[in-house]
Amino acid sequence: MEVTTYRELQSKSELLPLMDQAFEWPFNPVEFEEIIKADPRLQHGPVGYAAIEGNHLVGFVGVMDLTTRTLDGEEETVGGIWGVVTHPAHTRKGVSTALMQRSHQYFKEKGYRFSLLNTWRPLIAYAYYQKLGYQEAIVYRSAYKLMERPRKSNKTSAKNAKLDWDKILKIYNEAIKNRTGLVLRDKQFGKMLVTRKRIHPEKSIVTEEGYALIKEEEGNVTIQEVVALTTDETGKLISQIEEKATKAVIDKIVLDNKILDIYRSRGYMVLEDSYNVLMAKPLEKVSFREVYEDRFWTTNADSF
Repeated sequence: MEVTTYRELQSKSELLPLMDQAFEWPFNPVEFEEIIKADPRLQHGPVGYAAIEGNHLVGFVGVMDLTTRTLDGEEETVGGIWGVVTHPAHTRKGVSTALMQRSHQYFKEKGYRFSLLNTWRPLIAYAYYQKLGYQEAIVYRSAYKLMERPRKSNKTSAKNAKLDWDKILKIYNEAIKNRTGLVLRDKQFGKMLVTRKRIHPEKSIVTEEGYALIKEEEGNVTIQEVVALTTDETGKLISQIEEKATKAVIDKIVLDNKILDIYRSRGYMVLEDSYNVLMAKPLEKVSFREVYEDRFWTTNADSF
């Protein structure tokens, strides 16, 4: 079995059946090249590692460079794992293990102290990651609300709406200045969210004291990120979000206790525990808590 980087991979089209089988992702190499160019987390690395056997792709593990802020306020890059998949005919043959080990080697070569990944506890992969040395770092809390009476969608939003990323970043940096984790952003990050269709700019909200980045599909609104300078403004933003939803409002990652309290006050179903977790593998003799304490911040917008 040969291991090569995504950038060196000759037959990228073979990722289509693999990604569709694993994630229901109709992978398109041409579209993905645009994502690589837009996503600062992918731009400067190998993108991922592929396993080749008999001139065919039998496995893949994606890698990212994630910029974080540590407890001492320093900027530190760590590794991110995504898109772990093995061809159905090649499971239990050590394919994923070889690719994960190569990914960890890359992170160590770059001097990264951690490898991070998002996963779900019920998956078989969860126990597999534990065997590789990953431990739960954060259990994501979530909130859900069904609209009492389904109603017609408001279609007054402009399709080509543009967000004021200067204003968004100013609000964001002020609101999370005491947080650690995935908190370092720039305008390129915002453009990436649009390119990857993680948010719908025409549905999102920006005020003088806050903003909400959202994605709406068939009347269900998913909050990718809601940030405000005051509790009152947060409540107002959530109220405006509800006005855009015809069926339900969903926020799958809520690390802010104040936002969680607002959800409760508005009748949301709040899950303190979750299947959705962030796992971390130390690549040096240091713990996740030592570096980030309990101030680690991330939202749906940071998903990888």
